[in-house]
Amino acid sequence: LVLIEGYKAETHPKLEVYRAAVGKPLLHPNDPAIVAIASDELLPAARVPVVDLDDVERIADILIRHAAPIHAVLAHAGHG
Repeated sequence: LVLIEGYKAETHPKLEVYRAAVGKPLLHPNDPAIVAIASDELLPAARVPVVDLDDVERIADILIRHAAPIHAVLAHAGHG
């Protein structure tokens, strides 16, 4: 399993990490590729699952559910 940070402009499935104290708005409402949010606060208006930042098992489940085999990722990127 390979996790990457960044690549916000790409269309791959994304997990948004949101910390209220940072003071930035959620990316989620404007990015349909975000499949879940890991946050330090409840986000009742979110249209995707929200999990606690410390709930490693649920975060891992989400990541595994949306993971793609490397050959599919490379083919999509034009490297296969």
